[in-house]
Amino acid sequence: MSSPSRTVAPTAAEPGTGPAPARARRWRVLAALLLPLLLTAALQAITPASFGTPEPDLHVLARALRVDAQTMLPPSADGGALEALPFFEPPGVTVPPRAQWWLFRFTLEQAADTTWALAFGHRTSVLVYLDGRLLANSVPPTEADLPPRSLQIGDRHLSANVPADWLGAGAHEIAVRVGAAGPGGVSLSSLNVGPEPLVEAADLPRRLWRAARVVTALAALVIGMLLLFTWLVERHERLYLWSGVQLVMLAVLLAPYALGQPPLPAPWWRMVLDAADVLAKGIVPVVIAAWARPEARWVPRLMLGYLALALPVDLLAAYLQLPWSEFTHPWPWWALGSRILVLALAVVIALGAYAERPNALRWGTAVLVALAMWIWVDVTAFAIVVPGVVRVVDLNVVAYAGWALWVGLLLHRRLVSERQQEQRLRAELAGRLDERSRELRAQYAALQAAEQASAAAAERERLLQEMHDGLGSQLMTTKMRAAGGELTSHEMVDALDGCLREMRLAVDTLSVTDGDLGVLLGNLRHRLGPGLSGAGLTLHWAVRDSPRVPALHGSGGRELVRIVQEVLANVMHHAGATQVTLATERVPGAAPGSVEQVRLTIRDDGRGMPAAPSLGRGLRGIRKRAQSLGGSVSWSAPPKGSGTVFTLDLPLDGAAAG
Repeated sequence: MSSPSRTVAPTAAEPGTGPAPARARRWRVLAALLLPLLLTAALQAITPASFGTPEPDLHVLARALRVDAQTMLPPSADGGALEALPFFEPPGVTVPPRAQWWLFRFTLEQAADTTWALAFGHRTSVLVYLDGRLLANSVPPTEADLPPRSLQIGDRHLSANVPADWLGAGAHEIAVRVGAAGPGGVSLSSLNVGPEPLVEAADLPRRLWRAARVVTALAALVIGMLLLFTWLVERHERLYLWSGVQLVMLAVLLAPYALGQPPLPAPWWRMVLDAADVLAKGIVPVVIAAWARPEARWVPRLMLGYLALALPVDLLAAYLQLPWSEFTHPWPWWALGSRILVLALAVVIALGAYAERPNALRWGTAVLVALAMWIWVDVTAFAIVVPGVVRVVDLNVVAYAGWALWVGLLLHRRLVSERQQEQRLRAELAGRLDERSRELRAQYAALQAAEQASAAAAERERLLQEMHDGLGSQLMTTKMRAAGGELTSHEMVDALDGCLREMRLAVDTLSVTDGDLGVLLGNLRHRLGPGLSGAGLTLHWAVRDSPRVPALHGSGGRELVRIVQEVLANVMHHAGATQVTLATERVPGAAPGSVEQVRLTIRDDGRGMPAAPSLGRGLRGIRKRAQSLGGSVSWSAPPKGSGTVFTLDLPLDGAAAG
């Protein structure tokens, strides 16, 4: 039967799920995409201006005569054209590529009295002559016309000291031979000539950028290696592996700025750099997905497929030294297109993670990844695709440095969070263990109380049974005989004395619970002595070594007393003896390493037991009681004379008792 329908009143929206938070989240997503674009444009605009205004005493040579000549020595200025610097020419403009000479002229009113310096930027190899004398060279003169070993983004820098005696008063000419255009084209900046401190001051921004690249490379290498070592300890955390490899690859990409000269000859060094570039970009989506969207398992699979394809292709292109800017070949389209797609995928994953679960860290990750994408697009576009439009500064170091620090921060927070969670779990487990311990202690106390109550009840049951079988039986027999007139007053007194002795003997056994054999046997001698004397038996006491026996603790003493009482009763009623001896001694175990024992012996001078005695109720009871004490009993004839020897062996090791 269906229930009647009813109208449910609308409830208030959960925090963060209403229209206003959704709009705010969309604006933040848009800001994460556009703010890095604006920041990239601002950095590209202000970076050239950061080089500052030259000092008055610094000669900035920004115009020179350009002479197309293939000679290795400075040509004459005839036929040269005056051009302004900086100069850039993309590859393919001059076919085949040819070297160029640039002639700079300046005049000194007075001779230099200190060392001067010369500094400028260039893209291909250069030879520098001052007044016809070789001043500096970026490569050996024999290699001046060889193609570059690897792709160069932005300008290289050459700095040389000029001796003071080379700079006398009057006119001077600096001739710069610029090598043929390579994959990145050919470029030459204006020359800074002047006293060494002024040139160094003008070169300070460039050196700061270089230092930033070196520091970033070292930081990425250190953080990456720490993450890889962390992964070796925690193999299940793939995030440490991917992050470590990616940061190490960033350090490799920045290595040319730190090393100066390639450590490997062509084409091997370019192969290393191209492989590092593929890995560094291909792992970015994997790192972001592993940190922010671990459920997106398709991202690692897709990127592994990309790396499996891109690495062989790019390594082959590097080995063949295919130029990045030769767009008549399909490889530059593949290389640049695949990289921008990978970076765009990383941005999409980061923005999707923020939109799904917004917080400051996810938004910061999206901004940083978008900044890396826009900077790469900017540098690639103006250094490779359309070179010469603007002065290019390799801003990738900004993205690399930010990414290295950000990854270090994220993984540090992850490690701290994991350790805090581990501490919380330990505290929770300790609390649960303490609670469980209290429960177990309470259960043990209840169990112990129940066992004590059960033992007390069993003890009362045994005592009542013994009172019934022993004292009760004697009282009943005495009552029946007295009721039939069979007892005289003297016999009545003897019967009642026997009942009292039985009761006192039971009380004595209950009072000794520490297993003291001597006390138990002493009480037994005191209670049974008059009865033995009345039966015509002389008791010889030879109890000399009577230790505490673990088997006699608690109610075990009563079992021993009943055994001795039964044996002495048999002697009185069946042996016809006049002498009985009770003795104790300590004996070693029967086998090496076995338990030491205490032996109780009862010997009489009676007629002796038959060779095969019948196991009546009394003998069976003796054996059963001895077994409950962990001991053994035997009957034998004495070595000399007549009678019977009863032996009871009890272990002195508590583990054997019971």
